[in-house]
Amino acid sequence: MALDFKQGISKQITKLNMKTSTFLEENKIKTYIATLENDIRDLKVKAGELGYAMWKAGDFDVARLTPMYEEISTKEKQILEQEQQMREIVAKNQQVLGQTSSEQAPPPTANTITCPKCGAACPSDVNFCKKCGNKLRG
Repeated sequence: MALDFKQGISKQITKLNMKTSTFLEENKIKTYIATLENDIRDLKVKAGELGYAMWKAGDFDVARLTPMYEEISTKEKQILEQEQQMREIVAKNQQVLGQTSSEQAPPPTANTITCPKCGAACPSDVNFCKKCGNKLRG
């Protein structure tokens, strides 16, 4: 009996460590994605201002804008890669902890909505997911 209790405690500590590690990794990725999104927003503003200035001066040269567009495209690809990495981290965590998708996302009811990002069931009257913080409605 004492051995079972010790194993149970050990298992719970392992779960807690995994969840903490996953949480930290996800937040690191989210922070990086937010930085990339801000960079993209800034580049779009700069490209727009430069494009307008060139157009206004009658000297519109797409070649001067192309490097900015390429940088935007590169950052958008990086965001997609980071989102994929986050999905892989969550899947690995679920696999290690032995959780199935049914344990993670109970079927939605009339009073719940399912988070499109992590699959958690959330009350229908909330704006953000209780599990991952994803915005659920506008």
